[in-house]
Amino acid sequence: MSELSVPGYEIKGVLGQGGFGVVYLALQSAVGREVALKVDNRVLLSERDQRRFLREVTAAGALSGHPHVVPVYDAGVLPDGRPYMVLELCPGGSLAGRVLSPADARDVGVRIADALAAAHAQGVLHRDVKPANILLNRYGQVALSDFGLATMPASGPDASVTRESLTPSYAPPEAFELAEPSPAGDVYALAATVYALLSGRPPRFPESGVPNLAMILALHRLPVPDIPGVPPELTAVLRRALTSDPRHRTPSAATLRDELAAVPLPPLPARPVAPPMHHPASFTPGRPPQPTNPPNEQPTSPPAAPHGVNKVLVAIIAALSLVIVAGAGVFVYTQIIQQPPAREQETAAAPGTATTTPKKKEPSVFTGLDTYTENCPAARIKGGGAACVREAECWGGLVIIVGDTKARRLGCEESHSWETFAVAPIPKDAETYVQQDLARHPTVKKVCSRTVLLATRTGTARSLAAGWEADVMPPSQSQFEDGVRFYRCIASRTGVDSRKSYFH
Repeated sequence: MSELSVPGYEIKGVLGQGGFGVVYLALQSAVGREVALKVDNRVLLSERDQRRFLREVTAAGALSGHPHVVPVYDAGVLPDGRPYMVLELCPGGSLAGRVLSPADARDVGVRIADALAAAHAQGVLHRDVKPANILLNRYGQVALSDFGLATMPASGPDASVTRESLTPSYAPPEAFELAEPSPAGDVYALAATVYALLSGRPPRFPESGVPNLAMILALHRLPVPDIPGVPPELTAVLRRALTSDPRHRTPSAATLRDELAAVPLPPLPARPVAPPMHHPASFTPGRPPQPTNPPNEQPTSPPAAPHGVNKVLVAIIAALSLVIVAGAGVFVYTQIIQQPPAREQETAAAPGTATTTPKKKEPSVFTGLDTYTENCPAARIKGGGAACVREAECWGGLVIIVGDTKARRLGCEESHSWETFAVAPIPKDAETYVQQDLARHPTVKKVCSRTVLLATRTGTARSLAAGWEADVMPPSQSQFEDGVRFYRCIASRTGVDSRKSYFH
């Protein structure tokens, strides 16, 4: 498939290329997992280049434990001097070109700000935060990738800055004045990224691009435009983080995270029951994951031009297009299979019978599922009301956007990520479809614990002790609105291509 040869890896194809390298799809032979193998085009001939690469590996490796940083598995140098890094494969592609609802964009901002806060705490800067470097992993979680420009502050002559290595529409204004890199630059870039996820374009920069440095600096003096349909509280948080003077900017990534999380946003509009208006490319670049207007509502007039934009200046600088390399792949998710509606129980007294009305049978909360409690470990959790399912249920990766969870049902003989090991009613004091909130409930934690998972395994799976992970899969928002009130406890084996049931 490729002339590239890396010991221990089988190259299966090219995922994408841009910037300074090429990203390949590879199979890590030792553990049998697919990975992303990033090969730098530059050759490490000098000690300075070698120090830069080692710094990148050290920085990225130190952050691999964060849930919103793409893990680094391996690194090395090819015989021709080109360095490579082996990273977790993120099949969902990047957020480049995508437009999200305010709640979705806010949620992405909170998670990536937390990742940057962890990086800054270790003295690591990213220096190239943008939608193309935010990827969706196989569990549907966003993760920050490509610490290719990572640098340690005050690390000597290697901490150089070049305008050629920046993405102009997301880089802070001080970077174009060759100021020393700082955490404030990452704060600016993340705010610009969240703005782009809301509006489709980074702030201040026109789609046609800019021709020179003078125009870039002029653009940074313009006010940040409003975004139609975005709550002013959210725009205000972004404006503080996009302040041109870093001394007056949001002081840290942790502060930006907390300010974004505190923005009060109304619940997302209910999804229409009818089939979707467009192909399931809800995440096709340039298309929003769901309409920002309520269902069936059409805008009565075109949105006004964003406030504060200097149209003359924009017309002058619209001469040269910026090329921003998007991450590999387009992530299309399939909605979780709707549970069958509960059958109506009809009770009719026979003609001429006497006065007693037969008692109606209470419908099961586990609508459409065949469940049992005898010899079911989850059913032993006091107050959980849990049960096990008689038919094996296997799923693809979870997609969790602002707590709304979806997954694709698969046959257990197919390659899958998750399998159901228990079901339970949503606690009365936690009636929500939001995955993060439900997973924190004390009873849910006990029912979906690793202890219950391990006790539920059957057959040869009982001898497999390592690599198990338990999680919670609530009903999707649309299912919740249709009355579904139970959640699933699901299990996964980390780094394993599962093609069978472990619980049946």
